[in-house]
Amino acid sequence: MEKTLKTIIETTANLYHKFGIKSVTMDDVAHECMISKKTLYNYVNDKLDLLKRVLEFEYSKHGKKFLGILDEGLNAVEEILEIQKNLIKMVKNHNPAVEHDLLKYYPIIHRELSELKSEHVYKMMIQNMKKGIDEGLYYDDIDIELIAKQRVIFQVQKIENSIVSYKEFIKPKAVKQMFIYHLRAICSPKGIKLLNEKIKELD
Repeated sequence: MEKTLKTIIETTANLYHKFGIKSVTMDDVAHECMISKKTLYNYVNDKLDLLKRVLEFEYSKHGKKFLGILDEGLNAVEEILEIQKNLIKMVKNHNPAVEHDLLKYYPIIHRELSELKSEHVYKMMIQNMKKGIDEGLYYDDIDIELIAKQRVIFQVQKIENSIVSYKEFIKPKAVKQMFIYHLRAICSPKGIKLLNEKIKELD
């Protein structure tokens, strides 16, 4: 990626994380990048084009991080714990205004991003559970497809009604609690023993 464009995208991502998407203008981006607005438009067509580029960049960056974890040669419990530690970090650094603005002002982009996340989470969970079963760390009679879809619902789908608000479940403490609940349900006695040894790593 061309150096100036990468600077523009990274700078915009930081502005989104601080202020949300809606309130960040092209003037703000140009000012933070110390370039003219005319120069900015040499690299992106408009604010929507810039938003899409930022989301693609962020998604690719996080995707590479998770793929790196899968290549570390860890057992299934260690692997999913490492993934979860990174998810908790992401949640801590996440500005809820970004999610709000995507849902309210860019629903099509939000839906497309949710589809990508759903596919990624589903495949990652399937791979991890198959590994855990082969290693004797997870029960071998679990319905891996159903459980993987359940994790997609928890991590991606946004539910908002009088009983449940997704905002309750994007707090680091809630993410950790629901993850432990998930692992204790699928771990064999061997897996539970390992989980109990490693679980403090989430703190």
